Amino acid sequence: MDQQRFRGISLAVLASGLLLLVVSQGRAEQRTPAEDRVIQLTLPLDSGRVTGTVTSYSRLTFTLTTEADETHRLLWNAIPADKVDQYWRYLEGEDSQSLFELGEILIRHSQGEDLARTAFDQALQRDPSLAESIEQSLAGREPDGTPRYVGTADPQMWGQLSDETMQQGVDTLRGFAQRTQRELDMELNLYESERFMLLTDCDEDAVQEAFVALVKSYRAVALLLGEDPDGNVFLGKCLVALFDNRVDYVRFQDQLHETDARGTGGLSHGFGNGHVHVAAFARSNPRQTSHILIHEFVHAYLHRYQSPRPLDDWVNEGLAEHIAHAIEPPPGSSLELKSRLALEGKQGLGEGFFDGENLSAWQYDIAGALTGFLLKRSKTAYPKLIASLKEGTPTGEALEHIYRMSPDELTLRFKRRLDRVLNEKLGG
Repeated sequence: MDQQRFRGISLAVLASGLLLLVVSQGRAEQRTPAEDRVIQLTLPLDSGRVTGTVTSYSRLTFTLTTEADETHRLLWNAIPADKVDQYWRYLEGEDSQSLFELGEILIRHSQGEDLARTAFDQALQRDPSLAESIEQSLAGREPDGTPRYVGTADPQMWGQLSDETMQQGVDTLRGFAQRTQRELDMELNLYESERFMLLTDCDEDAVQEAFVALVKSYRAVALLLGEDPDGNVFLGKCLVALFDNRVDYVRFQDQLHETDARGTGGLSHGFGNGHVHVAAFARSNPRQTSHILIHEFVHAYLHRYQSPRPLDDWVNEGLAEHIAHAIEPPPGSSLELKSRLALEGKQGLGEGFFDGENLSAWQYDIAGALTGFLLKRSKTAYPKLIASLKEGTPTGEALEHIYRMSPDELTLRFKRRLDRVLNEKLGG
């Protein structure tokens, strides 16, 4: 690529949308451009138009140094996605790892999804072993899929249930497990505890890790909501299907739930008759498997909590992400930092956040971070919010009554918090 194409380029970046930090010292993971990779930019900043050379960069930022030796560290998200793509390829080349990193940068850019997919496709062509990592970046930065609500709700199947009803629930789930083995025509083992039924073809280590994740999840959600951590909120038990192979997981969802699960790594089905089914496939990294199981389990618990009324996605996905990150945090940035980057240049928290039926994949991190924000403001108010929403109170009314904030006010205060987190991360 011709070096001259990058000299003196002026980018149409709105000053109001550009995060600027004056840098006094270097940060970790900074890279220095090769001598023959010179990029000169003219950018409109709050202080006026600034011309400089890219003197260092990372997957988060780049540093622009002027002739007067003033340095400005800027987010990649703050410049157009096509320029990010162009500059990164010029600086890093187009080997598999560089293209994968480019995809991860672009997938969190407000206009970068198409370019990210192109970079990921090219990385995968060069190194097929990147498939799982790419799937994680595209799917959700974890988790995968919105919980499914199936059938007409029978409110009598919620609340305190008789021993007979609980046993009937267990028997129904065991029958479903047997049916699963017949229809999939594969050998599956059934493991049971007081609250969980695990149907799997995974090895003993994976079984133990799954039970540990589920027990931790139950305790965390119950304590947060003021419930008995040693109780049993389920109709009989919670059925969890864990497959060693992705193909079998997809077959299970297709044949037993009539659900197209391609592109997902886990799903939770809540039924109107009171039952819940959680399913996932094992990853090469056991911690990733646990993270997915925890996330999907939270959906299962919320389905059984107080009433069959479904919760809005921002609450359902938000608590699932918060708990999953608290128990089994994935590698990389915090929910708050990822949320701040995802919201760069966006109004509010993204279209339909509080009133849409389904969040977009990029909004899951934001929902998780917002849940953490609400819990930090008041651990006693949050369970009241969930209970109010489960009773059918509209989101705006519930927030006003319990947190004394409208959705707009909550959004404003939350985004201010994210700005502080980013400034701390970048040393500003």
